[in-house]
Amino acid sequence: MTNYSIYEVEDFLHDDFFIDWVLKSTPQHEEFWKQWLLKNPDRKKIVEKAQLIVASIVVSPLPDELTDTEVTGIVKHVQQRGFDQPDEPGITHLKFYQTKWFRFAAMFIVFVTAGLIFLKKRSNNNLQEQSIAQTSPYLNIINNTAESKLVRMSDGSLAVLKPGSGLKYPKSFQNQREAFLTGEAFFEIHKNPQMPFLVHSHDMVVRVLGTSFTVKTSDNNQQFKVIVNTGKVLVYDQKAVSAADQQKYSVTLVPNQQVIYESKEQQFKKETLTVPLALSKEIAQKELNFDNAPLAVIIEKIEKAYDVHIEYDKAKLGNKILTASLSSRPLDEKIKLICKAINVSCEFTDGRIIIDNQNQNPIPTN
Repeated sequence: MTNYSIYEVEDFLHDDFFIDWVLKSTPQHEEFWKQWLLKNPDRKKIVEKAQLIVASIVVSPLPDELTDTEVTGIVKHVQQRGFDQPDEPGITHLKFYQTKWFRFAAMFIVFVTAGLIFLKKRSNNNLQEQSIAQTSPYLNIINNTAESKLVRMSDGSLAVLKPGSGLKYPKSFQNQREAFLTGEAFFEIHKNPQMPFLVHSHDMVVRVLGTSFTVKTSDNNQQFKVIVNTGKVLVYDQKAVSAADQQKYSVTLVPNQQVIYESKEQQFKKETLTVPLALSKEIAQKELNFDNAPLAVIIEKIEKAYDVHIEYDKAKLGNKILTASLSSRPLDEKIKLICKAINVSCEFTDGRIIIDNQNQNPIPTN
């Protein structure tokens, strides 16, 4: 069950059960929050602030143009009223507006008019989409390659995006940190106790403060899986609407644990892994701390642990000897430390990790 006693205003603004209480106020919501506030009177002011914010941001803009359905309705209405009326009984003489050529001309005018309206709407929609794409605060990364792609977010958090997967996240994190995943990715989240990180995948959410873990969703969204390397995460179904549901549809994971959620069965299957993960603390300390090791060996172990490809000149750099403690550092810091030690540069561009032979430019920080 969610521990609301440690929540701040920002946490409540991310909590679907809290938001549903403010907006829908069902008997289950009222009873739960009434009892909770009685037990936690010191949190009342924080809850009230969050309530005011949630209640003030629900806005429904009015449409200012005809919808496609309305355009279709106009055409059908004109057809029925203007052209499909039967002739009155006993009248054989056709008036001017009853002739076939007039009906044809009128229908032509109607369809041309409807077509112009449709084209204008589509043009406006395209302009709106282009404007949104240019001004959107989000980045949308799709990995269409056969290799994993490194994504570096503005707060220092990393994602290793697997082939065929997609990740949407803000260009800059302001009052909240969240990302939306389709497919599979490994995450290394920069620790920030004041601002939890949320990974959304279909109806499931992973809430963390600072840790490393893998999230995987099946193609049909029927199975959801989370595996934790380090730290602690909370996994829950954001559709849960009551205290009982939250307890049933949420689970906490610690290192070397995984959970599988089957949508059809609507239940979590939590397991402790029999073999520790490559990036778990106990394994990383053995495998990613090096004493007089060739660079080629170090690169190979990092590639295997993260399932990434690091581009470098193995013939020129592979035999350089290093002593380095890399187990507790995120992937990009590992690469930067290696490059600093051997006096070369590196860059992270378009999802690629590149170690250059020359130290012509300073190591990028973004």
